[in-house]
Amino acid sequence: MKIVAVTSRFPHPMERGDKLRAQHQLRELARMHELVLIALSEGPVPGDHLEVMRASGVRTHVVERSRLTTVVSGARHALSDPVQVAYFRSGTVEDQVARLIESEAPDRIYCQLIRTAWAAQDRQVPATIDYQDAFAAAMSRRAAGQPPGVRHAFEYEARRIARAEADAFELFDSAVVISEQDRSALQVPDREAVTVVPHGVDTDFFDPSAGSTAEDLVDVAFIGNMGYPPNVRASRFLAQEVMPLVRRERPGSRLLLAGARPSKGVRSLAGPHVEVSGWMDDIRDGYRRARVMAAPLFIGSGQQNKILEAMSMGVPTVTTDLVNNAIGATPGEELMTAVEPRDFADAVLELLESPQLALEMASRARKLVQSQFSWNAVGEQLSGIIEGP
Repeated sequence: MKIVAVTSRFPHPMERGDKLRAQHQLRELARMHELVLIALSEGPVPGDHLEVMRASGVRTHVVERSRLTTVVSGARHALSDPVQVAYFRSGTVEDQVARLIESEAPDRIYCQLIRTAWAAQDRQVPATIDYQDAFAAAMSRRAAGQPPGVRHAFEYEARRIARAEADAFELFDSAVVISEQDRSALQVPDREAVTVVPHGVDTDFFDPSAGSTAEDLVDVAFIGNMGYPPNVRASRFLAQEVMPLVRRERPGSRLLLAGARPSKGVRSLAGPHVEVSGWMDDIRDGYRRARVMAAPLFIGSGQQNKILEAMSMGVPTVTTDLVNNAIGATPGEELMTAVEPRDFADAVLELLESPQLALEMASRARKLVQSQFSWNAVGEQLSGIIEGP
């Protein structure tokens, strides 16, 4: 079967959750089908990035748009579309994508996110959309923590995203989402018709025995896209509220904030006991250095791949119920959950001061990831949905 996949970003490098999900899904689908990728890109894609996809058996078309085109088209479409869609849409881009789909003559179309749902308009073959997250619900949660004027703008955007999610549902023959909690939050005509397809983890790559042993260990690490607002909030929560409590019991305890594009607010947290690394060529180095992974995420949506990666790397983890709802781990067995700063500090201290507990929890966590979240299993499930009944 020939499948054309349309993504709003080129899937490499995998520094964002949507790019990570896309790259691994496409690799798995390419093992079973003829896979053609149409990737939107703000500017040219380096040749070595293109080669990553070609080496995976994915034939690739890049549809470039300039920053100026993006701004102009975004402003034009913002009257009818949410920013999440308008930013990635223009008449020129739509025409190029339509011509490519027509010339490729696929048996199926697969679109990632509502940002590319327009690519399935007027199509003559079955199509599947990956909502990934319940974006409208996530935007509503983000609105709750904003000042009044900003909050109204977030709420307005959330309503428009909800309409776009519902409109996209009518365009596609099948739909998938990343977790049960996201499916429950989608505002579509028939949630039960949406299939949960989780994130996966490359457990061979994220293996505690792979690579060299870290020498400069830190007590706690938080890893992710450090420009993403929920991660910025989590970083502040850890550095300013949790770690001071930890250091009362363990003076000198260090925190590592690792990941791409740290915001100004995250960079300002750097100090004698807080390291802000920025981009890492091998993100496993961040996990290897951590005695404990802490992820105090209270807003956002989807399944947090940073948690699955930490669990796969054998790092004992503390996170929130919101995050664990999408994973289904047993608190106290495969990970710990907390809410208040004192709860997070107590959980971190318990793991730091009880090496045997931390080791046993980490072992159980890796086994859970291996059994339920391998990319191979995810790819086969997705392939069956795209192929149809």
